[in-house]
Amino acid sequence: MRVQFGPFHLDAENACVWRGTEALHLTPKAFAVLSALLARPGRLVTKDELWQSVWPGIAVSDAALTVCIREIRQRLQDDAKAPRFIETVHRRGYRLIAPTARDARTATAAPASAGARTALLVGRDAELARLHEHLARAAGGERQFVFVTGGPGIGKTRLVDAFLTDVAKTH
Repeated sequence: MRVQFGPFHLDAENACVWRGTEALHLTPKAFAVLSALLARPGRLVTKDELWQSVWPGIAVSDAALTVCIREIRQRLQDDAKAPRFIETVHRRGYRLIAPTARDARTATAAPASAGARTALLVGRDAELARLHEHLARAAGGERQFVFVTGGPGIGKTRLVDAFLTDVAKTH
């Protein structure tokens, strides 16, 4: 699915936001927040809804969401005081105020397992592959210690859950 808004378009299949031919790089969480807002144009998306869709089952502070919104606004060159794209509804959430247009012609069907993984992860293929490499070494008899580290709310638990789901499907 591709969603056009202002001079931008969100390419969900490739997890990227574009301005013409220029790719705007967003962190995976910021991309997920923007996707959640674009899925509900013109509607208040509460903080709770965003936390549940972007950080399900993970306790995060308001700061994690605020950082994502700030990052999105910087990439879109949007001003919180005079918004063109994302409006803040004080203490409640955010609203995408730009007109949108959807284009399903760019979407392609993915295999069910890849689709399930995409629902869990965005932009973590390299990390997932490394976990599988370590598992293969361990299965070959090489003892392994693996640490999944990073700041709060970046998706460590989701990465491990996706890895365990992959392992359960293949073993």
